[in-house]
Amino acid sequence: MNFENDLEELEKALFETNQRIKKLESHKESVNNEIRSDKSKSQINAETMRRLERNLYELYEKREFLIKERDSKFSTY
Repeated sequence: MNFENDLEELEKALFETNQRIKKLESHKESVNNEIRSDKSKSQINAETMRRLERNLYELYEKREFLIKERDSKFSTY
């Protein structure tokens, strides 16, 4: 990522991160529905949920970092 000095790139990275979070949250909801309806093997779904939660956590951390960077750039302009 080369957004340290480019506010436009920072905004683009933040937008892409938010889009990825939405996609993973939607997938997580789908997996939760499968678990509730017991359509597939629970062990596979449990592993999928573990990975989704880890990936979402990392994206939330990234989004928090990007927001802090953006806010610091806005305060310097």
